[in-house]
Amino acid sequence: MKTKGRKKDKVNIVTLGCSKNIVDSEVMLTQLRGNKIDTTHESTKDDANIVIVNTCGFIDNAKQESIDTILRYADAKTEGLIDKLYVTGCLSQRYKDDLEREIPQVDSFFGTRDLPLLLKKFKADYKKELVGERILTTSNHYAYLKIAEGCDRPCSFCAIPIMRGKHISKPIEALVLEAKNLAKNGTKELLLIAQDSTYYGLDIYKKRNLAELLAKLSDVEGIEWIRLHYAFPTGFPLDILDVMAERDNICNYLDMPLQHGSTNMLKAMRRGTTREKQEELIQTIREKVPGIALRTTLISGYPGETEQDFQEMYDFVERSRFERLGIFNYSHEENT
Repeated sequence: MKTKGRKKDKVNIVTLGCSKNIVDSEVMLTQLRGNKIDTTHESTKDDANIVIVNTCGFIDNAKQESIDTILRYADAKTEGLIDKLYVTGCLSQRYKDDLEREIPQVDSFFGTRDLPLLLKKFKADYKKELVGERILTTSNHYAYLKIAEGCDRPCSFCAIPIMRGKHISKPIEALVLEAKNLAKNGTKELLLIAQDSTYYGLDIYKKRNLAELLAKLSDVEGIEWIRLHYAFPTGFPLDILDVMAERDNICNYLDMPLQHGSTNMLKAMRRGTTREKQEELIQTIREKVPGIALRTTLISGYPGETEQDFQEMYDFVERSRFERLGIFNYSHEENT
């Protein structure tokens, strides 16, 4: 926040939501500093006169946290403690018109792909020479590597495509360059993230190309661990398991959100698979990569779920013996 009489602007970026938002904030931080703008992330000093809130709009609790954070800084602006307040991210993308009416103290709202427009508010340019460079907000030893943006899946419970748009894969050479730059700065572990990792490459290479990407990243000097997140089970590219099994620096770990263990519910959720196919996939994964740690997430209480559906999911979990499991109550999303 502001010190009276400050001549030079100072920006504080506040990040809410998932690891994909963290990457977006790190890119924003890199671009702003690359334009010689004094910028911090999650500063505790309250010495910035401009605040950018990078919001989450995924489920009710996350939306409320984002709204509460915006209101807190809106009050700070009303009290003269900050000069400017900008809001970006998923909540802003999805509810921009409503937010503009309800919180007029915000100077501008931006969507998930509006970074060049946000930079113009600072009379700054999007510097292409900084693509592949990133100032980390995490400890240097690990970094999230976002391999794609958006999602083409039609899951009936999810609003991500509304907020993040269609799937866009990042080219292999760009990701390898980013990994090399991270390694030079001390990063040892890459956590690969996307809305849908297993779809990677279909848009730009016309095939699922995650295996080649993993192999190329595995060759980057200095990267000791690579961990794969958000692998969609439908259309799962089995060749990534061969790369995982043969490369020592690709962790025997897979985050694969399955969402349910009942075929009826999977059909209602528009997941494009069945309980039997999921169990076959789990068995194949464990056969190809012995000792692999599987993490998944499931939704309980989806509309129409019966006691029989729930019991089927319960039995599915008992048989599958996941190493890590998160279970969430269904949360309705508008326009899904």
